[in-house]
Order: sequence, then C-alpha cells, then structure tokens
Amino acid sequence: MTKRMRLLGILPGILILFISGVSFSQDVPLLVLSEMEERIAGEMAYVTLERKLTEQGFVVTKDPKITAIGRAVAKYADRPQLHYSFYLIEGNIEPQALSLPGGYVLLSRSLLEKVCRTDADLAFILGHEIAHSALRHYADCRLQDAQQVAYVKHLLQQRNLFETGADLKASEELQQILLPYMVKIRQIKEVEADQFGTLYALRAGYQFSGGVQVLSRLRQIYGEKFQLDQPVLSEQPETPPESVLHPTLSERIEQLELFRMKADEVAQLFPLGRDALDQGNYQEAALIFETLLSLFPQSRTAHIGLGVAYHLQYWDSTPGDDFLLAYPGALEIEYTYLLERRPRDLDALQRAIDEYQAVSSVEPGNVYAQNNLGVALAEFNRMEDAEKTLRESLRLGNRDFTCFNLAMVLRQKYLTTQQVEIKHEAMILLKQYLQLTPQDQVARKYLEELETATR
Repeated sequence: MTKRMRLLGILPGILILFISGVSFSQDVPLLVLSEMEERIAGEMAYVTLERKLTEQGFVVTKDPKITAIGRAVAKYADRPQLHYSFYLIEGNIEPQALSLPGGYVLLSRSLLEKVCRTDADLAFILGHEIAHSALRHYADCRLQDAQQVAYVKHLLQQRNLFETGADLKASEELQQILLPYMVKIRQIKEVEADQFGTLYALRAGYQFSGGVQVLSRLRQIYGEKFQLDQPVLSEQPETPPESVLHPTLSERIEQLELFRMKADEVAQLFPLGRDALDQGNYQEAALIFETLLSLFPQSRTAHIGLGVAYHLQYWDSTPGDDFLLAYPGALEIEYTYLLERRPRDLDALQRAIDEYQAVSSVEPGNVYAQNNLGVALAEFNRMEDAEKTLRESLRLGNRDFTCFNLAMVLRQKYLTTQQVEIKHEAMILLKQYLQLTPQDQVARKYLEELETATR
C-alpha cells in the first residue's frame, strides 16, 4: 500500500513497564532509566530531601508563579512530556536551586528575594534546572560497577510494588548511590545546562539577559565559586575529587555571552525546521537543521530533525511499509501521497541512521532517536536489530508511536514464521495503540488483518 507519512509529537503514554534493559560494556556500567524509573527515582530522592529539609526547620511548598513560568519554559525543552514539578523552599537558607531525576525542581525563597529581580531571571534558573532533566543528565548514569547498577534497578523495582508513598530506607539507599553521580554530572554539565536552559527560556519569550544577570549577581554577592546546589547537599556525602571541574561563575558568564551571538538565530530556526517537516518539505528541513547544528552542534533535537528529514527523503524513494517517526514536540503529518518516486535512496536512510545514532551516543535513553532508529533498521530489513531497538524504545518511554512500530515489525516476523505468540503480541500492541488513537484507520486495518488470520 502507499506509504503514509506521519510524524508524531507528544501523546499520552501506554501503561506498560519493562524493567529489564539492554546490555552495555562492563568496563563503564551504564544505567539507562526509563521515564517511569526516572520518575520513581526522582520521587524517592525528593522524599529524602524534603524530610531532611523539614527536620532542619524548612518548609517545601509550591508557588503559582514559579509553576507557571516553569511550565512555560518546559514546553520548549527537549523532553516536554516529562511531568515537571516545581517547589519552593521556605526558610532561612542561602540562595538555592537544584533538580532531581524525573523533572523535580526546587528553588529557595531567598533566591527569589536576593537574586531574581525579573521573570527573565527566574526563567533562566528554571530553564537551567529543567535542562538537567530534559537532557537526561540523571537518567543515563555511569555508576561504579555492575553490582551497583543492578542494586539501583532492584530498588526501583521494589518501589514500584508500593501502592502509595515511598519507602524511606530504600529512598535513602538510592540517594547514597545516585547523589555522588548527580553532583559530579552537574559539575560537568553546568555550561550545557546554562545554554539549553537559556534557549528554552528564550523560545518561551523571556529575555536572554536573565542568565547573565543572575550569574553576575551571584558572583557579586557570594563570590566566584558559589554553587546554587551546594548548601542543601552539604550534609550529604562529600563531593568527589571531580569537583574541581565545576566552572566558576565568570566562566559560565563568559560561555553565555559567547552563546548570546547565536542564541536568537537558533531559537528562530527550531520552529522553521518543525514547520518544514510538518509540510513535508524535507529538503528545506534538512537545510534548516544542518544550519542549526552548525550553530549549536550539541542539540539532540536538531540531530533528530535532520535524521527525520533524511528519512523522509528515503520515504520519497520507496513505497515501503507504514511506520511512525517521532520528533520532540507537537507535530503530525497525516497521509501524504507521494506522486514521484526515485530509485531507493539507501544513502539517505543511512544518513538518517547516523543522525539517530549521534543522539544515542550522548543520550542513550532518547526515546525519539531509539524509535526512529528502530524504524530505519526495519527498513534496512534488519528485523532482529529493529525489534531489539524498538523494545528498548518502548521500555524507555512507552510511546504510542513505538507501540505501533513494534507491532509492524512483529507482524512482519509473524508473516515469516507463522508463530502464534508473535501474532498475539502484535495484536495486543495494536489494540493499545488504537485505545489512544482510535481514528487511525491504517492501524485498524492491520489489526483486522491479524484477527482474520486467527480464525
């Protein structure tokens, strides 16, 4: 049948949880948390932190203004679908801002009163903390050894068995393992979080100057080496030797000033690239995302956008099977009929794979890259690799588009092997997908085909 093109953004997740992960080198153990595992880890860390703050006489609450600005900024983050939560620490404490896995963000009242004078200032602080979660700084973890990785997954599995609340003992044990890693990664990724956070705030309509103003005031009041997350963490285990990697406030200001020269152009190019994809103009989209990457090469979303543009070029050269590509953000192209076809453009498909793998190399848990990579592998007829990749994508994010794609791969596998259990799993996945997108007649036709084969 004629290929349909449909690029999907954020839709409600499917209620499936696969705890087992993929295997990585034992030399540097890698823990890749699914979004559900990440949220559980964040909740457990939050419970531990809130209890310790309460014991010290502080109060953790919510503030409508912080929540409103945080949600506005998070809309433009690399993972806007995370359930970001914003909290205010009330009490006599030095200015404080920190984030936890899964989108938990905490600011102190003193930060608002002593440092943040405008909404742009607050948007920068929130954007910085959002960036740590959006870029999976706490979700793609290289821990001490394989035993530690296994124990963290065990703690997360145990937490999932509880109906309400978080087990305090398990939360503290998890915190003892993850906290040194989190402190270290924050130090390494501070400049990256500054740049991405500023970009999120800029795209949300806040002035670029907020970041420089906040960091300058912190330097003026508290000194060059002041760290916003250090006071709350001071009773935790000692910061590892890598603390020397933490950039000074002057270094962060310098990097932001350098980023200022291209930030506006980067912010304007993202919606142009998305619109080009939305309209099916893949060549224009490729040019836009290539320009974006020349200005901001660390952008995962730009790499995925470029990969999708190449992928569309491949789709224009072959009827192929129906699949769903994913791009971070609300985006959909429905039933585009391609009239002119060229010989199969496998080079374009390989370039798409290269872009998806470029994202996965720095962010192994990126569900968009994993989903699209699985689709590309299937189109290369590497069905075993495609199935493995799509299962990992579904474990990471439980997305409806990955559910459909895995069903398509299993359908093809069933047509080859005639194994009934494979067909049943494909049918289950299609039914789950149709619960969320009942209007998708293509998926319904595939389900009816498999149901007919059952009889």
